[in-house]
Amino acid sequence: MSTGHDDLDAWKRRRTVELAFELADSGRYEDFTDVAYALQFERGMTTAQALIDDPEMRRVLNRRCADARDKLAPPPAPEVPQEETMPVVEAVPESSNDHAQLPRADDFARTPSFMRRALNFVWRSGNAGDLNSAAS
Repeated sequence: MSTGHDDLDAWKRRRTVELAFELADSGRYEDFTDVAYALQFERGMTTAQALIDDPEMRRVLNRRCADARDKLAPPPAPEVPQEETMPVVEAVPESSNDHAQLPRADDFARTPSFMRRALNFVWRSGNAGDLNSAAS
């Protein structure tokens, strides 16, 4: 009869479940696999995987992880309708085409994000005029 050992095992299981729920409820973990990893390798609980191998435990941990992440996510910003404004075009003398009209930042609003970032960088650095100059 080793009731002391059984009590210790029961306490370890209960503590592992409590800690797994705490980790899942923190919002820092994507799903049960992240929680199991944290328990095993960050907390040193080598028996955690056996507990988490239970399909019901996995389902509960996944739900708790998702709920916690949803609570931490910032609420979506309310959409504010923007007025459509006509672009202001500067008058450029017809006789001079030395410098093409430089694009404005809002010209990039519908371009893919990578292109937008690259073009905004060039625009902000003041080298946009160099893009239009031809080698003579």
